[in-house]
Amino acid sequence: MKNYYVFLLVAVISSTFSVYGQQEKTIENEYAAYFTLPREGLYLHLNKTSYFAGEEIWFKGYAYDQKNQLISKATTNINVGIYDAEGNQIKKALFKAKDGYAKGNFAVDSTFTAGTYYIKAGTNWMKNFKEDNAFIQKIEIITQEKSNQKDDTNKEHFDFQFLPEGGYMVTDAICNVGFKILNKEGKGVKVSGIVYDQNNEEAAAFESNGLGMGKFQFHPKRGKTYTAKIKIDNETEITKALPTPKAEGITLMLQNYAKDKIVIDFSTNQETLDRNQNKKYKVLIHQNGKLKMAAFQFNGTEKAVSLQKSQLFKGINTITVFDENKNPLLERLFFNEYGVKKANINVTKINTEQDSILFAINELNLNKNANISISVLPETTKSYNPQHNILSNFYLKPHVKGYVENAPYYFYNMDNRKRYELDILLLTQGWSRYDWKDIFGEKPNGLNRFENGMTVSGRVNRPKSGVDRVFLHATKNHPAGFVDLNEKQEFTIDNFFLEEGEEIRFSYMNNKGLFKKPGMYVRFKVTNAKDRISTTIIDDMPDSKARTADFTVPDNFFYEDSEQLDAVVVVKNTKEVYKDPILVNAKVTDFGEQEYNRFINITDFIQYNGYQVSEQLGKVVISTRRQPIATPVIYFDNARISDFSILYNLSTFNIERVVIDKSGVGEGVNAGFGGVIKIYTRKTPLYKRGDGSELYTGTKASFAFTAPKKYYSPNYTSYQNTVFRKYGAISWIPELTLDKAAPANFKIFDTKTKSITLFIEGISENGDLISEKKTIQVR
Repeated sequence: MKNYYVFLLVAVISSTFSVYGQQEKTIENEYAAYFTLPREGLYLHLNKTSYFAGEEIWFKGYAYDQKNQLISKATTNINVGIYDAEGNQIKKALFKAKDGYAKGNFAVDSTFTAGTYYIKAGTNWMKNFKEDNAFIQKIEIITQEKSNQKDDTNKEHFDFQFLPEGGYMVTDAICNVGFKILNKEGKGVKVSGIVYDQNNEEAAAFESNGLGMGKFQFHPKRGKTYTAKIKIDNETEITKALPTPKAEGITLMLQNYAKDKIVIDFSTNQETLDRNQNKKYKVLIHQNGKLKMAAFQFNGTEKAVSLQKSQLFKGINTITVFDENKNPLLERLFFNEYGVKKANINVTKINTEQDSILFAINELNLNKNANISISVLPETTKSYNPQHNILSNFYLKPHVKGYVENAPYYFYNMDNRKRYELDILLLTQGWSRYDWKDIFGEKPNGLNRFENGMTVSGRVNRPKSGVDRVFLHATKNHPAGFVDLNEKQEFTIDNFFLEEGEEIRFSYMNNKGLFKKPGMYVRFKVTNAKDRISTTIIDDMPDSKARTADFTVPDNFFYEDSEQLDAVVVVKNTKEVYKDPILVNAKVTDFGEQEYNRFINITDFIQYNGYQVSEQLGKVVISTRRQPIATPVIYFDNARISDFSILYNLSTFNIERVVIDKSGVGEGVNAGFGGVIKIYTRKTPLYKRGDGSELYTGTKASFAFTAPKKYYSPNYTSYQNTVFRKYGAISWIPELTLDKAAPANFKIFDTKTKSITLFIEGISENGDLISEKKTIQVR
């Protein structure tokens, strides 16, 4: 009879170890130290995984704090690349994440030929760790040309493995034996089998699930050997010897079927007890640096411990058993569903408006706002085959080694059957991804920092002296302002976001208050190392050399010479009058030669327009003349400023436009009684000669941030043919906020498709993961 060991384990297991400052290097402290640095994960939700030449690869990126299980806001720089079938990088771009989310796209242009490619996303911070946590997804490009990849026509091959639970079997000790079988494409196939001893007597029988995995209980006897006869698809038969049991040791069997607890059954044999009387074992249950611990001893050949799931960690937990010498003996992964909240997405068709369909969507279970993305495809689509959804990517992938076939399957509409199959998967995965040799060895050092923007540095060479600051002209993501120089006329700007093709411009101000062009160099620092995907990772993925679709793209599938058009701008012959979009009573003054000759400095112009201006020792004070005396709200290149010293001796030569509204109507309560003044620096030359470049030094970064584009639907000639129904795209909604208080609306183009499927991924405010597949009949 099993000896149930509950009270002592639970009493000790309630304490966690998180300090690594003690001299004694305990298992707990070594483990906590290895996970001191936070680990971030990335998931890219793609609009689909098979593309035609001429389409776009659209994606939404989610950054995740693995330890705290929350959206990660630490990194803003997301590097995304496209790689060929051998793992060579062919494209790379830098995308900006805001509040843990990023979005972007790649054009499927002439760079691509028919075949297999990979999209990979990573951060600089991930380089600190031996365990590569980058996101990788296989994609297929379909063109009218034939794929240059060869089909492997070798004879069918099967890889069958026996995987004892915990790591090994022990003679005369009961255990579970997991098994899995893979075909030459790395996919599981259904099998059944019988285990015989050397006397051809039946010892056990087993049968797999549809993914080629299963388990059976086994009690190996001393002096016997065992072989299994395995039938594959009721046709092929192979034989496979079971692993040789150890003469001494312990085994574990996990029961993870109850909703509120798990039970771990430990077994050993009499020889082990006789040689190791009073031997103590330590059990660690851990996840991403969090751990709980207990110790136990055998007082018979069997021991059972029961643990409440509420005391463990949400998601994948790892059980590791150590001996008294800190040697890891057994390891087992299991999924703890306690605390995992399942989303309940409701989507309703509201109306059809001309060529669009309007939907309402809300979340009914999490009671928290959420950020989601939606791919809308025909119901019959074959173009969406992600290796992970957001749940399997963040709950499963960080803990297991290698590729998991059809990982999303276990997390879509999880029921008892899927919980059982997920447990078999984790049993057959063996030991976790984190190697204890690494954990006991050198710890991650964090030399690769969290990247937030790029670093811009420079030095003014002309004039050689007398310049203590330069003027940074406004960019798309940064307001204009002065940058201080050190004694060597050098500067450094951190966290700068410059987009592709955008120029960063600098001027200096001479003693007359005029902007002049400095002679200077500018450097940009941002991670841009060319990399590749290792062949080990590629070979681990099934069908890595698969052919593309078994059909021909019709010649008229896309409209001839169709392409996305830029917005057409109609230029009038008459000068357009600027109108402030907010201020109701604004007076707008565009500065030309007449205004420049009339007002030397911008403060002269402000004073002329009814304000009291005082300038002393570099400081500027501006207030109203009427009672009560108040200070105006001032914007400088659309950035609100509280320190007006930037206006000291600022020549109107450098000003292009000033907007003044003394009432401040439109600005709201922020304006107070002082009104609003908006000042815009010059972007065009005051005098009609040259292009204004004599006022500044400008340069572009060779590798900068890619600005996200607005989604546009591919220009298919027909939405009724088979190719569209299998491989076409209907819509992509990368950014949608689900408000717990009210449904959100979104609109898609009406392709007259009878039924559509929505692939929804996202994260709630408190870290709950959302992944749902919704099929809706729209007509």
